[in-house]
Amino acid sequence: MKILLTSGGTREPIDAARFVTNMSSGRTGRVIAETLAGRGCELLCLCAAGAERPAGDNIRVKSFSTFSELDAALRVSLGAETFDAVIHLAAVSDYSPSLIEADGKTFLPGSDAKLDSSPAEMRVTLKRNFKILDRIKGYAAAAGRPEPLLIGFKLTAGAGPEQALQKVRALAGADLVVHNDLEEMRRARIFRLYSNGARTGACTGAGELAGKLFNFIENRTEALCY
Repeated sequence: MKILLTSGGTREPIDAARFVTNMSSGRTGRVIAETLAGRGCELLCLCAAGAERPAGDNIRVKSFSTFSELDAALRVSLGAETFDAVIHLAAVSDYSPSLIEADGKTFLPGSDAKLDSSPAEMRVTLKRNFKILDRIKGYAAAAGRPEPLLIGFKLTAGAGPEQALQKVRALAGADLVVHNDLEEMRRARIFRLYSNGARTGACTGAGELAGKLFNFIENRTEALCY
């Protein structure tokens, strides 16, 4: 099976020295990629700058930093190759800086220069990004390629069962959604799996999750062949 996997957190630049990011380390993605490769899968891994990188036979790694770079890498990769599945694990910035105000002046964000740190206050305006997950299958279809199975991830913070279910169901374009919660992660790495808006299972740890994802992709891929 041929799988495209994204992992790590995007970095949205404010200036040459500062950026907006998140807590994703890429560890779960690395474990999943190495486990799947060990089972004979061929992987293309799009890994964020600073994230843990998988290594081993059958693993190719390409880097991205920003939201736009990840989106472009997905569009190019899905247009150039056919994948059985996409595991979209990357923690993607919901917002990117669009304007900086400091000392009565306005600046556009970017990585060309470092802003002066003497002003007592700096205001950063953020713009909303679109959901990359909603476009993944379309990138393949636009190139005339079969749409891959799509596995999405949803992280919540202190969400109750009903709220978590609503968040999961919002990822309607995904064939499988993996949910975990920040409060639970402090005690154990519990992952809950949902398909068609209903919970189908749970597991603990990235290694066990990788096994469940392998079975899901293998079973769904075999079913499409009949």
